Amino acid sequence: MKNKPILPVVVGRGMAGKAILQSLAIIAQTDPELNLLPVRVVKRGDRLNTYSSGNAANVLFLANPSGLHAQFIAAGIQAGFSAIAADKPVCVRPEELSLLDKIMAPVTVFHGYRVLWGTRTIKSLIDSGELGEVFSFESRYWQSSSAQASLKGTPEKRPWKDDPNLNGPWDALIDLGSHVVDICLYLMADIPVETRCWAAYRNSAAPHRDTHIHLNMRFKNDRSALASISKTVHGAANDFEYTVLGTKSTATWRFMRPDEIEFGVGGEKRILYRGSPNSSTGTLPFHGLGWLEGYVDITRQTLRQAAGLDFTPVPALKEALAVMNVLLNAVK
Repeated sequence: MKNKPILPVVVGRGMAGKAILQSLAIIAQTDPELNLLPVRVVKRGDRLNTYSSGNAANVLFLANPSGLHAQFIAAGIQAGFSAIAADKPVCVRPEELSLLDKIMAPVTVFHGYRVLWGTRTIKSLIDSGELGEVFSFESRYWQSSSAQASLKGTPEKRPWKDDPNLNGPWDALIDLGSHVVDICLYLMADIPVETRCWAAYRNSAAPHRDTHIHLNMRFKNDRSALASISKTVHGAANDFEYTVLGTKSTATWRFMRPDEIEFGVGGEKRILYRGSPNSSTGTLPFHGLGWLEGYVDITRQTLRQAAGLDFTPVPALKEALAVMNVLLNAVK
């Protein structure tokens, strides 16, 4: 007997929305037991409850502008969706934290870097004690979008990015910083006791859009983290990398080389290579889906949870709120 059918409903047509639609198309082919119905894409201004079905488990996928995520999560719960998967960040303003903190229904978040092979492997190295006592997390997340736009003098391709109501009062800090802090809290397995932020606005497309950030986090037991986060580094692509420093060894992962971990012990360094397909997506090493792999994994686990099947835990709302608490407290 088949499971109750699942109806995916998607809000948003940008890059993240397309990634979710691609993920659903892949899963429809590889996971027939999920019994997916054809995807419904919400038209702007429509009520969410007009897209749900009483004969299915309704799952809402949010990829609309960041400044609308919190209200759409709340609206999705009110409309009776069985589960929600939201693009990050889940919110952009301090007052939205308390709104989302009251939600008990299952909400997953597309913090895709956390579910990739590199982060999961480093987490297992930490948990096994192979790194010794982890005392520092250091990261760089550099892009060049603001630098390119400034040189070309071209308008923003996505005008909503310049609107604080749609994008929130920050840019690089929240957009890229949410990824960095999510990985940091996951690997440090703690919440910082103090966070400080320095922001620059060089090459900014709008007065409120920060382009370069230094973020410092202090944890209990004399542990720390620091990150350089930018959209205005000339020549950068999607240069996200982080290093976990332990007393026995260090481990570094880079998005540009996602199937490798640089592992250092004493004065020696070696490369750990991914040797097997991703357990969720089946993606082969060095022939992967890139950043889409995280979307596929989180989408699949969200659907499995909604269907009442066994699932692997993926980033959830409570963890995402911890991330946003750190970032929003840094700029108070």
